[in-house]
Amino acid sequence: MGYAVVGYFDKETDERIRGLWQDLMINGVDDYLYHSENNPHIKFAMYENLEEVNIVDEIRSIAKQTKSIDVVFKSYSFYPNEQPFFNIDMAVSMELLRLQTEIREKCDKFSELLPIDFFDMGVWKPDCQLTREIDKTQLSNSVNCLYERKLPINGKLERIGLIKFHPAKQIVHFNLS
Repeated sequence: MGYAVVGYFDKETDERIRGLWQDLMINGVDDYLYHSENNPHIKFAMYENLEEVNIVDEIRSIAKQTKSIDVVFKSYSFYPNEQPFFNIDMAVSMELLRLQTEIREKCDKFSELLPIDFFDMGVWKPDCQLTREIDKTQLSNSVNCLYERKLPINGKLERIGLIKFHPAKQIVHFNLS
């Protein structure tokens, strides 16, 4: 079981990304995220194990000191793994970089990171996952489906929280100040 510290978006942005999840499901690409118990989100860090009480305290403290952040979803991308997955990429901002750095500095000491470097400084990029893992035969279908959904999408990051996965389950979230 894994964990992630995540950020959630305003209602309108959430609904637009859920619409993408729904389109991908209807077109036979992937239905995992659409049927999950989670909301569209950005991952700031992923952990193999953690001290849940301490992490929740740190997230609560960070949320109290952080204002909502304007975000712009600007492009679609995919990770060409054995089972690829698609994302919607966000424009990098100093506010997002500062928040991710603070989360890592305060939460890493109470956890064991997943053995991936996607969340390391200089490597991490802000995005929101649109599929979990898809069959390679669905690549062109995915691109065609996303091509019809125009960008950019302007929104706000309004909450941060902790999720447990697979399957995805929200543990806690806190509104940004």
